[in-house]
Amino acid sequence: MYNKHKLKKVISLINQNKNTSFNGTGLIVYENLSSLPVEPLIHDTLIESDITDDSAIVKKLLLVSKKNCIYHDGFHLLNKNINLTHLSYYFSTPINKTFKPKLEKGSRYRTAFYGSLLDDVLCTVIIGSSYEPIFFIKGKELSLDEF
Repeated sequence: MYNKHKLKKVISLINQNKNTSFNGTGLIVYENLSSLPVEPLIHDTLIESDITDDSAIVKKLLLVSKKNCIYHDGFHLLNKNINLTHLSYYFSTPINKTFKPKLEKGSRYRTAFYGSLLDDVLCTVIIGSSYEPIFFIKGKELSLDEF
């Protein structure tokens, strides 16, 4: 299990503090990193050790999610304690033939949807510049209020 209260707090703070430079973000809450189909998009290590403090996580994610930041692309990784462990990862999710996402949604949405179906993914979250946070748990879409 993971810390849902802390995750909801972090997502709420990001959503409340995003501004016009916010480009959106995708998050993966994971159980076992080694089994995930991810690889870094950047060579720099922006996190020397896990970021555990809620406000520090929010600050870092808002900083790297700006339109002019080279690190905004990809998904950012949180462990089950909702500590920020990795930034800017490519998340290559397999397409599930049984469960299908909404057709009118884009790539980040589909990646988060399909990624949430993976065994070691506890939850995925996307936050857009023009839409509210969306949580996915095993393919089920939830709003911030429903989470």
